[in-house]
Amino acid sequence: MKRKNVVIIMSDEQSWDTLGCHANPASVTPNIDALAGEGISMDRCYTAYPLCCPARASLWSGLMPHAHHVTGNWRSIREDLRDEGLVKNFKHAGYHLIYTGKWHVPGTTPARQHYDDISAIPAVIDGRDRGRFIEEYREYAAAQGYDLHPTHIENLTHEDIRKLREKDKAPCGTSEVRLEHFLETWQTGKFLEALDRRPEHTPFFAVCSYNAPHFPLIVPAPYDRLIKPEDIQLPENFLAGLVHKPQEVLQSKFYKEMKGLDEKEWRRFIAHYLGLVALIDHQVGEIVRYLKQNGLYEDTVIVFLSDHGDMMGAHGLVKKGFPLHYEEALRVPLIIANAGESAQRTSNALVSLIDVVPTLAELNGVPIKQPIDGRSFADVLQGTSSEHREFILAETFKLGGDESAGVGGETMTPDQLNPETDSFNISVRNHRHKYVFRYKDIEELYDLDTDPFENVNIAFDPTRAAELQQMRETLLNELRASSPFLGRLVEHKLLNHP
Repeated sequence: MKRKNVVIIMSDEQSWDTLGCHANPASVTPNIDALAGEGISMDRCYTAYPLCCPARASLWSGLMPHAHHVTGNWRSIREDLRDEGLVKNFKHAGYHLIYTGKWHVPGTTPARQHYDDISAIPAVIDGRDRGRFIEEYREYAAAQGYDLHPTHIENLTHEDIRKLREKDKAPCGTSEVRLEHFLETWQTGKFLEALDRRPEHTPFFAVCSYNAPHFPLIVPAPYDRLIKPEDIQLPENFLAGLVHKPQEVLQSKFYKEMKGLDEKEWRRFIAHYLGLVALIDHQVGEIVRYLKQNGLYEDTVIVFLSDHGDMMGAHGLVKKGFPLHYEEALRVPLIIANAGESAQRTSNALVSLIDVVPTLAELNGVPIKQPIDGRSFADVLQGTSSEHREFILAETFKLGGDESAGVGGETMTPDQLNPETDSFNISVRNHRHKYVFRYKDIEELYDLDTDPFENVNIAFDPTRAAELQQMRETLLNELRASSPFLGRLVEHKLLNHP
């Protein structure tokens, strides 16, 4: 079989519903929409953890968080996985490997994962991969005359930081850095330079991993005003569905951060977020244009995805993290072009980010040699099947008293959980229901057929007891097989607090 090239374009913190092709009327995403029109949109793709480091570790290892041990931001991946990412299999199959941009997999690096050409990689400060803090970029920005704050990790100027702290205003604004000098623009240039350096007649596996639309929402012109706030449709669960929501949600920073702001400020905030989404769309267009101009497009499987989403006003919440097992944080865009012969342009097959690399491997006849949790959905892409998984899981942990590492680089495994100080949440979603088990809070159950915005928690409805029990059993059966330790904790909690 002729092996195709692979290009993965990854945004950060982008929810499924941010694209024009996914029926968001305010979004300006013509390039991603065109990619979906030529390929397929996997409309039920979910992250394994709604937080950067664990989600990315799952993508590149094909493992659930409890298995790879990145149980929070800046917690290190399992030691034996530091040189054993899934892309190593592509290297062994003769691929040239390229990685540009945000990495965010603690305990390892793109070099250790066998990438050949590496650029625009963030600095590691005190054991923490700082995402946007790229020393090469900061030197470039300084040479263009920008005075970036010396210690702020987000490449902001002093004036940019001030805009995030205005009283009674949403934390967003216009960047002092012009578009031609902005990080995403610079990074695209670095990625295309790496493609120029590739050896001829060698297939390549190339990743371009952006930071946008991750907060802070400091947006370069003209994307700061591209989406008009008055055109924003607030989500149907905006400040809604709060009855029977867990206290760990309602008392969280994710609920308090924007509390009290009026709808005008919320619309302005979301417009800036969608402005960064449009900026990412432009980068996708530049990459696709390069592939077409260089005669590479037809022979390249192109993947657009994100690591996790953002609540962006749903239930009055923002961002992502430990308590947020809702669709806006878990469901991500996954668009794949040039992968098969299927005529369908959308699929409702349930897939996880842990399935992506195994799928690309099967499409190109690359054997996966490591034991993994992910599995290929190549048959869906090629039109020979419409289903993939019966259900998918997402996990979040608070170990050592917090979701993220205190210093950076520590390893914290689920079996180190201290019942007095620690906690975990696991959600399971099938084609109709979403169930959220919370170790230290109430359960949630949603009927996504009748309540797609998760406004009504039916876990307390006695007429839905059979559905609740079925979802509990689904979760327990899965954990007994994949993580007996977590399975015992879940079972003990359910037996003692039915």
